[in-house]
Amino acid sequence: MSESICREQQWLANRRIGLRFRPTAMSYAVMAAADKLQCDLFLLDPLESQEEELADKFHLGAIIESREDGPVGKCEIFHRHERASSTGESAVTILTSGTTGEPKAAKHTWESLSRPVRFASRLKHPRWLLTYRPHLYAGLQVMLQCFANHGTLICADGMAPPALIDLLVGEQIQFVSATPSFWKRLLFSMDSKLLDKIPLVQITLGGEVVEQWMLDTLRARFPNARLVHIYATTELGRCFSVSDGQAGFPVRYLLEMTGERTSLKIVDGELLVRSHNSMKSYDPYSIHQFHSRDWFRTGDLVEIQGDRVQFIGRKSDIINVGGSKVHPLEVERVLRQIPGVSDVRVFGKSSSIVGELVACEIVPGREHDPEQLRESIHRICGSQLSPPQQPRLIRMVEQIAMTAACKTLRTAAISVK
Repeated sequence: MSESICREQQWLANRRIGLRFRPTAMSYAVMAAADKLQCDLFLLDPLESQEEELADKFHLGAIIESREDGPVGKCEIFHRHERASSTGESAVTILTSGTTGEPKAAKHTWESLSRPVRFASRLKHPRWLLTYRPHLYAGLQVMLQCFANHGTLICADGMAPPALIDLLVGEQIQFVSATPSFWKRLLFSMDSKLLDKIPLVQITLGGEVVEQWMLDTLRARFPNARLVHIYATTELGRCFSVSDGQAGFPVRYLLEMTGERTSLKIVDGELLVRSHNSMKSYDPYSIHQFHSRDWFRTGDLVEIQGDRVQFIGRKSDIINVGGSKVHPLEVERVLRQIPGVSDVRVFGKSSSIVGELVACEIVPGREHDPEQLRESIHRICGSQLSPPQQPRLIRMVEQIAMTAACKTLRTAAISVK
């Protein structure tokens, strides 16, 4: 299939091109063809509407989309500019949103993308579930891991829990790589009898802080599945993994290079990393800069607890209540222990008086009265949390809001009822 695309689309050779990337066989074939044509391939989210701006900013020669219903090798062209050319070196550029709104363009080589892939001899033709957006680093890693082991990739594609449960059972999924937020929503929606029908061999967690209660819950629910949590970022690639059933990572990782040849250190409570699997660079047309020899500030806050380094949240998620810094995860741990709280998210709400207030959304248990639960939350939080940490705005919801990347949303405002 990729050979046919190369013949039909030879004009793309040595160009910077954008691909509207969907999790289809043709999209993956276009990726393979772009590598043979020595393209600098930018993976675009087909749900976004800023393609023309991105094409101008990054000097893309074309924006294309594979045609699943057309002849093999045919691509629909949405933007074409004759001026643009690449360096003649194959690359895959991943676009992520920056905190300033300026997109980050992380340029990887196929070597850096494929280096973390593991070959599993214990299971032939594995069946993987793709839960991540396919055009992002995590989605690419799942694809590479699956295809390298001659597996079958089944795409969740934003399915609601009932349909997803049917998919997991019907397709006999063996490997699932997903965020903790994905598992929270799924576990709270699943029939325990259906869970036993899913032949899970491995559960891989990433993208967010993996807390001990989540590991314990998954271990109890899927006792025969191997649990792995991976620390990776778009820029740094895969940095390390932990499979001992404990949250965080061993302190020794700070003293010696990890199995991924990653170096770690803590500065002012923030984790800094130098990774062997890091991207080549940011794109030359990006305002961001990066040198592989530099220590990369991850924005993840950690603290040493005994022989373990624990993640306590993101710097960007801190809620500033009148000068007091509140970590959402610390508040969530208290809320999650309250009877009747099925799920929760904590985030900041703007306040003209103290800057921000602690707000929360609660998914009440089916057997619990929401108003009585609200009273319990106020009472228990009043006794276990400091005044700045106590939720001042509480909303009962049917499910917790997540981003398109299946992470808990921290920035959305709520209306108080």
